[in-house]
Amino acid sequence: MKTLLITTSLILGLAGASFAQSQETEVGIVKMSESSLLVRDMIGEPVYNFRGRPNTEDRMPLSGLERFERVASIKDVMINTDGTVEALVLSVGGFWGLADREVTAAIDGVSVVTDVRGDKYFVIYAYEETLDNARRFNKFDLE
Repeated sequence: MKTLLITTSLILGLAGASFAQSQETEVGIVKMSESSLLVRDMIGEPVYNFRGRPNTEDRMPLSGLERFERVASIKDVMINTDGTVEALVLSVGGFWGLADREVTAAIDGVSVVTDVRGDKYFVIYAYEETLDNARRFNKFDLE
C-alpha cells in the first residue's frame, strides 16, 4: 500500500511538472511586415546576378535594373528542423524548364532588392558559369 501511494504521488508530481513546462503555441499574432516573404510567392521567381553589389537598404532606381542578369529561378526553399531557412534550391540552365538542373544557394548569399515601384528581386553573387558547374542538388544526399 505504501509503495502504491509513493508511486502514485511520483507519477502525479512528474505529470504536473511536464504540464507546467508545456505551453500552447500562440497563433494568429504574427503579421506580415514590409520585409516579409511568403514561400509560395518565391517559388518560380527569377534569380538575378547583379553586376556590382547592390544597396539593399535604399530602393533601387529603375535604371539599376539594367545591371541584372537572370541566371536561375527559385524551385524550392530548404528549411531545417528549427525553422531556419538554410538555402534556396535553384533551377539553372535549360530552356523553359527543359534540361534544367537544380543546385542550392546558401541563404546568406541571397539578397532581396526592392525597386522604387516596390517590386522585389532575388539577387545572388555568382556567375552563370559557377552555377552551371555547381554540384547538382539531390534531396536524398544527406550529410
